[in-house]
Amino acid sequence: MNVSHPDLANLKEKVKKIAIDSGAALVGIGNQERLKDAPPSANMSYSLPSAQTCIIWVYPNSIDALERFFSKKDRMGVKQLKHYAYSTAWKTAEKIANFIEKTSEYKAIPVIPNYKYRKVGERRFDQIQDNKGHPDFSLRYGAVAAGLGHLGWSGNVVTEEFGGSCYLGGVLTTSPLEPDPMAEKNYCIRCKVCVKACTAGFFHESEEENEFSVVIGGYKQVYAKREITARCGFTCMGIIGESEDGTWSTWAANHVCSKKDTEEEWRDPIYRRKLWENLLLAESTPLKLRQNAIKIIKSYAEAALAENAGLHSFTDMNPRCGNCSYICVADHKKRLELLEMLKTSGKVFIDNEGKEFVEKINLNGEKVVYYPPTQEEYFENT
Repeated sequence: MNVSHPDLANLKEKVKKIAIDSGAALVGIGNQERLKDAPPSANMSYSLPSAQTCIIWVYPNSIDALERFFSKKDRMGVKQLKHYAYSTAWKTAEKIANFIEKTSEYKAIPVIPNYKYRKVGERRFDQIQDNKGHPDFSLRYGAVAAGLGHLGWSGNVVTEEFGGSCYLGGVLTTSPLEPDPMAEKNYCIRCKVCVKACTAGFFHESEEENEFSVVIGGYKQVYAKREITARCGFTCMGIIGESEDGTWSTWAANHVCSKKDTEEEWRDPIYRRKLWENLLLAESTPLKLRQNAIKIIKSYAEAALAENAGLHSFTDMNPRCGNCSYICVADHKKRLELLEMLKTSGKVFIDNEGKEFVEKINLNGEKVVYYPPTQEEYFENT
């Protein structure tokens, strides 16, 4: 049990202020004791021996940017927020860790906000090919331990203030800071809007995950059973993405719905290899789609090789899905509105010059075609 101490209380107050001053809307403190029964990625000592405390903070999404994203008016607002959240989370984590080490006798380490996974044997975890991976430290688990919320059905952290539509940053430290109270209420109401917005079939609509039991602070986190990570990876990157009824897409121009394929197919490496070949090499796939898929993969290369989303350049930060977390805003009525926007948003296509355009059917039953603003056009008009 942590014992309150004036110096530690002062340290806690100051590190929280650094997070808030960076633009974070929420910040909490958790400890390893609460995470002792959680999966391996909850073990702070993997990243920092003798770590006792996690400091976790939240950057929320903008409702206006989400409305434009789901209605396919533009994805630049979400792009701005995603880049800001990841890059700021990393810079702030470095700042807090440095502050702790310079002003106290304790050690601290910044937590990479995304793209960093533990090795599988002697090789790096490949989130497109492998089954399930563990980050060095799970910010989601840390957020629950820090009292910011609980895991929702999608597996994302759901907060009272912002739902699951937010980004996380964090620091681990050997300092025994007093933890904040855990959230008493789970604000996930099992509306399953996250499932309806997912074209990947990554998680089940009704079956709970039992293979990886997550117990934090003595409370079991209940979330949906997940399938092989590749189901999410292909879609979240924006390589593929289409609704089961074929009426709308994610911001992906290759209209493939992986929900229609069985889990056995996805677990077959031959199936995944053939999918890659079809997307990148097959002449039956239009050249402009193959080139676009290669462009998307390259946009992840630098940050993926660095294993740090906080180092992802703004130009290459290209959100095309993320629907399960983006749509989970705090207001359930607004979630339903965003889902309706998505279902009536049409599909994204690529023209012969590589530019995105949208085709949709309006309320009058008429076909509408338009080009969302490019990055350059967006900033010229804002």
